[in-house]
Amino acid sequence: MTRKITTSPTAFSDGTLLMPWQAGPRHDLAGPVFVSVTDFLAASEGDVQRIYELGIDLGGAWPVMQGAVGLWLWGRPSQLRGGSISVWESEQDMRRFVRWPRHVAIMGEWRGRVGVAADSWHAPQFDVDDVLARASLTIDRPHPNS
Repeated sequence: MTRKITTSPTAFSDGTLLMPWQAGPRHDLAGPVFVSVTDFLAASEGDVQRIYELGIDLGGAWPVMQGAVGLWLWGRPSQLRGGSISVWESEQDMRRFVRWPRHVAIMGEWRGRVGVAADSWHAPQFDVDDVLARASLTIDRPHPNS
């Protein structure tokens, strides 16, 4: 299966920056996947900058994250928003990441300080164009907390 994977930051949709694809250990998975799109709304430019830094830091563990197919980080700096588009072998793999102590600590630190929204779905296979098209529906709508 040939995949067109973004390898450098690109304009994703109007005002959105999509960071490079980070392949996970299951990047070559040919079967069904679970996709999760997160959308964080910060209260200040300083907070959004720190959220971007933490996202990049967490992404450093991606190559060894069990069940991870891959990840894009995205940002809409003018709206103080950002998040991730993550592709997993299963929903259970994504939930394991959510329960990872490092992730739990970060989310606990930010609880009540940022707006959080998410969308997720199962797909019969990882099709880059399909994932990005559906993710754009979440990213392009106004954040629920704005």
